[in-house]
Amino acid sequence: MDISKSVRKIDRWQQKHRAVSFVYALFKKYGDDSGGYQAALLTYYAFLSIFPLMLVLVTVLQIWFRGDTVFQHQVSANIGHFFPLLGDQLQHNIHGLGGAGFGLVVGIVVTIYGSRGAADAFRYTIDNMWQIPKNKRAGFPKNLLHSFAIMCAALGGFAATLAVSIFTTDLGHATWVKVLANVGGFCILTAVFGYAFRIATLGRLRLRYMLLGAMIAAVLIQLLLSFGGIVVAHELHKLDSSYGTFAFVLGLLFWIYLISQVVLLAAEVDTVRHFRLWPRSISGGPLQTDADRTAYDLYAQTDKYVPNETIKTKFRRVG
Repeated sequence: MDISKSVRKIDRWQQKHRAVSFVYALFKKYGDDSGGYQAALLTYYAFLSIFPLMLVLVTVLQIWFRGDTVFQHQVSANIGHFFPLLGDQLQHNIHGLGGAGFGLVVGIVVTIYGSRGAADAFRYTIDNMWQIPKNKRAGFPKNLLHSFAIMCAALGGFAATLAVSIFTTDLGHATWVKVLANVGGFCILTAVFGYAFRIATLGRLRLRYMLLGAMIAAVLIQLLLSFGGIVVAHELHKLDSSYGTFAFVLGLLFWIYLISQVVLLAAEVDTVRHFRLWPRSISGGPLQTDADRTAYDLYAQTDKYVPNETIKTKFRRVG
């Protein structure tokens, strides 16, 4: 059986089916944009900042709510909703610094460093996905300000979602309470992602171009928070006997990487839809489509380093 003929047959079939061709085009462009690598970079910086952030959070809670142990427990438990088993780690292994001293300052500095690295990586990834030419991207000090804006949006969104979770926990476990919590979380996450996607591109694109991706990211994150945490926690408990503390670290890295992949894939939906980059060819050659040529032209234009640089692409007919 000729494998190349089978591939071309599958290629023709997927190009004729709009839904299938869109999904293939989405993952192809995600790969072309090195989405997995960028998600790994986001994971590294997020992981770097999360532990000092938790240390700072515990210290602030001990200072501001010294006599309210119930509230401190609620915060720890709800953080565990966002990061499986992290709530337990907060309660048993992470202790406050005992005051607003040098250790707290160091924790804040490390948190800011890691958060800024994640924001920089996020800006670069979104710029790359939208094929923003390098000569039109933010330079110093504007890039620093935009990264800081993304950091504030992420922190504000996390705090607001945490507040909604604590508030709905106090209301009980009725179905309408769970619906309220999910709707509130969806609205907050949509606003945060929409703002972050737009500010990452210097506001060059209208929010409506990025709103669908923000909504998809919000829905998928809500689903992960509702069900993914149960799966991760279950797997971590099975690995705990073999890997001990390392099981928690590996699980947390996997969880952050999964969230990063979901957010970046959701953002990629908007770029494929906006530039109409589907259907794409699997085998290339004579089955190469107009969307393929448009994509490759966009990739070439992204590498403009100076305003007076001109890049032209030419495609010769194959087959």
